[in-house]
Amino acid sequence: MPFEQQRIDDASGVVILALNGTLTMGNQLMKLEWTIDEILKDQHKKIVLDLSDVGYLDSSAIGVIINCRGKVGVAEGQMRLANPSERVTMILKIAKIYDVLAPDASKEAAIAALTSGS
Repeated sequence: MPFEQQRIDDASGVVILALNGTLTMGNQLMKLEWTIDEILKDQHKKIVLDLSDVGYLDSSAIGVIINCRGKVGVAEGQMRLANPSERVTMILKIAKIYDVLAPDASKEAAIAALTSGS
């Protein structure tokens, strides 16, 4: 399944990137980084990556997600992951990065965490 992303500007001021497909090394990861850069240029500091429709990600994708999270942090913002599939959760746990990224169970939970100041 090809990778797609959709930007949704939530009424709460949180930008949601709904990701769909397979996240593997290639242009799609560059596109994700560019999108994060654009969001930050627009002065949006609260971002949710909705992983509910991501079927697979590789180590390159994990690296890009961590890099993007770092960029958001440098910009004094916050980025949360939401609703990873069972398979993506397993990959994050095998890579021993699940607890570091601490994904939320749902997009709504991630938005709530960002808007409550946590």
